[in-house]
Amino acid sequence: MGEILFSGAGPVQQGLNQPDLIQQVSDSSDPQGETVARAVPRSLGIEILEAAFAQLTSTPAGRELYGDPQRGATLEQSWRTFGLLTGVRPVCLLASGRPEVPTSAIERVILFSPTALVDLLAHALSTLETKATAVNVYDGRSGHCINLLAADEDLILFHDPWPGRSLLCRENNVAGVDAVEHENGWIITRADLAEVIFAAFLWPSDWGDLCGEPTRVPYEDLQGGDFFGFFHVREAEGGRTTEAGRTSLRLKTGGFQEYVDLAFDLDSRDRVSCAELWLSREWMANLNPFARDIAKSFLAGLVTERSREPAAPIVELLWSLGGLDEATADRVLRDDAPEYGIVRAYLGVEEQAFAPLATETVRAENVTRDDADWFKLTITFW
Repeated sequence: MGEILFSGAGPVQQGLNQPDLIQQVSDSSDPQGETVARAVPRSLGIEILEAAFAQLTSTPAGRELYGDPQRGATLEQSWRTFGLLTGVRPVCLLASGRPEVPTSAIERVILFSPTALVDLLAHALSTLETKATAVNVYDGRSGHCINLLAADEDLILFHDPWPGRSLLCRENNVAGVDAVEHENGWIITRADLAEVIFAAFLWPSDWGDLCGEPTRVPYEDLQGGDFFGFFHVREAEGGRTTEAGRTSLRLKTGGFQEYVDLAFDLDSRDRVSCAELWLSREWMANLNPFARDIAKSFLAGLVTERSREPAAPIVELLWSLGGLDEATADRVLRDDAPEYGIVRAYLGVEEQAFAPLATETVRAENVTRDDADWFKLTITFW
């Protein structure tokens, strides 16, 4: 197996979604006929991520895991970088008939013909809520990373992090594909993309929707579940707002309402995309068993079936606090495993921590709100 390096595998620009692909494709030449390379807008968030990524890959160990920004990254390193920056381990969809590369470090690899893979990604972009899909392309000479943004029957809109004209423009590749500039992005035909597509990283939720195994839970199902029933969870008065098809909810438990807050975000299909539990630090003092109970029940009651096993150590540790044996207590304070980081954040000895599960991530944070100290536990469903 040879080594193929993909440039642009670090932080990528998001949110340049342009659903109408065919309308007013811009001219990429000036009146004298010379090529003009227009700068792509860059957000502050992307610049911060890029600075962090540069620091992360400044050591030999970091470059071994995530690639060299000056040379590129292998497919495995690109996958690992995606997971590091998003907290999500993506599904890798691999195009058949390409040069063989190592993939053993990637948790889930699924093989498609290039045409079928492009059609699948176009379907995801046009029918799901997918905003950007990371794709590795290879023209037979060099590899590169782009982000697909939107699709119609014939065309794909994508963002190319390359600072000048896209590497998929005819003059920049040996495969003969010909991307065309469009506003803040580039357009390529499905047939051309199929010529160079190597692999794609898909959010687990998108892959679940495409293959009939959704990873997001309908809000209605949670309302009838044990967590809502046991803690008498109800929507707060005036706590529902909807904008652009997405709904935000504020909820309250039946008791201890001044110390406990809940907030949910729902997607356009009324499935939970994010759930937050807020606990007052004042109320959590002395390992309050009620606080531990609601924290572990929130996690156990909301994660998907596939995530229950990886979430179990966190649930058990939260509930067992105050009665840990000496060896476990020492691991809570010193072990780098994600479950111990979450518990340290709960105890207030660590500012924040996160743990990746099968189809979601768990983040624990110590925050200040309204001049008071709170603990915030967030489940993000991918």
